Amino acid sequence: MNRIKKFMSSEIKMNFFFEKTRSSIFFLMTICLAFIYCGKEHSDVSGRKITFWHSFVSATIPALEDLIAKFEAAHPDIKVQAQYVPTGDALIQKLITAIQSHNTPDISWIHTDWLDKLVDAKTIYPLTTFIEGENGLSAEELSDFFPALLTAGTYNDSLFSIPMEATVLALIYNKDLFRKAGLDPEHPPATWNELMEFSRKLTLDTDHDGKIDQFGFYVPVFPASGVYSIWTVLQWTPFLWQAGGEEMDSDHTIFCFASPAGIAALKLWK
Repeated sequence: MNRIKKFMSSEIKMNFFFEKTRSSIFFLMTICLAFIYCGKEHSDVSGRKITFWHSFVSATIPALEDLIAKFEAAHPDIKVQAQYVPTGDALIQKLITAIQSHNTPDISWIHTDWLDKLVDAKTIYPLTTFIEGENGLSAEELSDFFPALLTAGTYNDSLFSIPMEATVLALIYNKDLFRKAGLDPEHPPATWNELMEFSRKLTLDTDHDGKIDQFGFYVPVFPASGVYSIWTVLQWTPFLWQAGGEEMDSDHTIFCFASPAGIAALKLWK
């Protein structure tokens, strides 16, 4: 986990446009592990299988299989049955169906934007059940998790999920295209004005037919449905922060999208 912290820190250092945003950027799309509650008391898992729903893909399956093998070697009386479920809407729909039919997995990965709904529906365990129990986690072990990710897994002051991975946002650029446009490849945009200036120079109609063949900047706007709608919000939020704004006030009672900062950030995207 310490290596993960260092990796995430290095990722933010390469983020030339978001580098002044706050640490919340770390958990814009956090994946957590949640222990599913199905209307029955938690029991000892010794001598049984643990059903684990995940959305690992072919490139990451080997790492998952290695972790499972290590766990089963350390706990020979427990077997982990890993089942792939497509992430996003498919996962949450399958999970809701399983909860309603009382046929849930023992553990599932979820996106944190569904955490409050699952907690309010009393479908997942508070992790104090496990952390403070026999063979739980010590304070030192718990502190090895990146603090912002634990915050993302906390609801109503209780920890309900353990962070598994997090998406780090950064703007990237193509140095070769910078050179072709007469831009310094070692000088990426550092301000909004530079972002717009460079983007215009990188936007090309190469065959002069009136159609754009190369866009200088991509705005990640998706239809307002499914998992993509949250992506649009999350990728816009750093621009709101850069303008000095917040999504909500400090008491989390008033939305602040219509603030001067919010208007400025939306105008930039427009």
